[in-house]
Amino acid sequence: MKTPKEWSVYLVRCSDASLYTGIAKDVVARISAHNSGKGAAYTRSRRPVKLVYHKKGLTRSAALIEEARIKSLERPEKLAFLKKAVRTLSRVAGAAALLWAVAAPARALPVFNKENGISLSSATPQAFTGESTVVGGAYTLLRMYYLPAISSGAPQASSGTAILSASSTDGVAWVKETGVRVDTNTVPSVSASSITGCALLPLTGGGFRMLYSIVSTTGAFRIHSATSADGLAWANEASPAVDGVLTYVGVPRLVVLNSGDWRMYYTRDFNGGDNLADRQIFTALSTDQGVTWSASAVVLSTTAYESGVSKLTNGRVRLFYSQPQGTSSSATVILSALSSDILGNSFALETGVRLSTPVATGAMSFPVPVRSTDSFRWRLYYTYYEAANSTGDIHSALTGAPAPTGLTPSTLFRSATSIPLAISGEVFSPFALLSAASITKGAVTIAGTGVSRTDDQTMSATFATQGQSLGLWDLTVTNSDGVATTVANALLLDFAPGSVALTDNLLRPRNGTSTLIDLVTFNSGRVSVRIYNSEGRPIRTLFDGEHAEGSFGFAWDGRNASGAVVPSGLYFAAIDGPKISAKSKIIVIR
Repeated sequence: MKTPKEWSVYLVRCSDASLYTGIAKDVVARISAHNSGKGAAYTRSRRPVKLVYHKKGLTRSAALIEEARIKSLERPEKLAFLKKAVRTLSRVAGAAALLWAVAAPARALPVFNKENGISLSSATPQAFTGESTVVGGAYTLLRMYYLPAISSGAPQASSGTAILSASSTDGVAWVKETGVRVDTNTVPSVSASSITGCALLPLTGGGFRMLYSIVSTTGAFRIHSATSADGLAWANEASPAVDGVLTYVGVPRLVVLNSGDWRMYYTRDFNGGDNLADRQIFTALSTDQGVTWSASAVVLSTTAYESGVSKLTNGRVRLFYSQPQGTSSSATVILSALSSDILGNSFALETGVRLSTPVATGAMSFPVPVRSTDSFRWRLYYTYYEAANSTGDIHSALTGAPAPTGLTPSTLFRSATSIPLAISGEVFSPFALLSAASITKGAVTIAGTGVSRTDDQTMSATFATQGQSLGLWDLTVTNSDGVATTVANALLLDFAPGSVALTDNLLRPRNGTSTLIDLVTFNSGRVSVRIYNSEGRPIRTLFDGEHAEGSFGFAWDGRNASGAVVPSGLYFAAIDGPKISAKSKIIVIR
């Protein structure tokens, strides 16, 4: 009776980054058992585990043999094995995703620290101009456009009949400017009964274009545009940029892409009505600085009451958005999503929250980010509604610690000469001589040398890793103010593949010649050198055991294990060792 091939061998990555190997008939059920605490004793205290390798279609005997083989590998060898494994998981998510699951760094994200005091009372932030005009640690003029907050039991319904402005030179102290920027009387009339949000950008020829969302006198939702020569006096343009009719559209946000095109983000009810819980973020593109817009499409399929947008130094776009939690209808968290590229039309949600408040104490809305005066931090303005104050005031939070995401390259051979590694991330201070980078494994820390900073998202440093311990190392970046962030598993220190070279593989034993088999290994481990005939039968074992790293060799004199000269013919030398698996031909002529 044929033995059924219903077993699998699998590897999981535990919560402490260690790897566990096992066999099972039903891998999915086995992973569930591990994570419920009913699996192996080893994984019980290392939950949760995540599947990183799965080879199926084996007999139980074959699965046990493969399990034993994998368990015998050292950790760097297991990681090297997983890099090459493109089986079940790689068919689903790609080989890069498989490796990421094994040894990916825990990407750091910007941390926003709430600042004391109120930036502007009874207001909601909407847009800023002048954030790029920093001279000597101060803005030439930073102008905030805001809506006066109206008293409402639902903060997210905050809207008014006018857009006002305030100015600042440091982003902390604000002075309200006199007059109205845009209101329901701005001409030509657009029949607006209320204004719910706005955004604006400078035009290349001078002046500004603003997009602002309204509720019309007939109850329709639209996004209109206006222009201004000085940012103070505005005139409406005729046609709306977005006409939602009876579908809610509001809170437009604008960013200039690297291409020079404008991209607009706004919230919209994806079900075609006016329901807070159904609002998501949509986007449209303009190639003529907001004169005309492409058809819009949803860009973030998650509940978003309002949004804010920033373009990072590398051209990628980050969206901030407010959202309720639990059963609350008020937004109590501000989350974020990062674009996959510089086009700004595809986003991945970022983990954690950027800001939050307990439901019992209040609500948050209208997150709007601006570069701070030191050029490497971000200040996030938002409206905070205390439970006892339904009108809301503008508060702010400032990014603090650096947020490194990883190293390039992320794998080094410990035998290699030290090379500068690129450190990617955010919030890197510009004072390169006072900043620091280091890598750590256990009690060993290697300080980076030649630390340099390209911009707030890119640094480089050289680490002396020769001869250091193999495995995963953590990366720590310290800003000039002494605040540091560590990213786990940022660097894999590995050993280089070994090599094999044969000399005189045309062998004449009776002439006293031998075939020389030279090996170079970069890690100690088990080495085996065996000779087989053309039919695969073993002839002689030259070596099988542990061997130190380095250069060493063996010789085969054409004799078998009994010492007799083998017949003329084709033979094979099979060599296995640390990152070595080779088979070479040897011709014997008697």
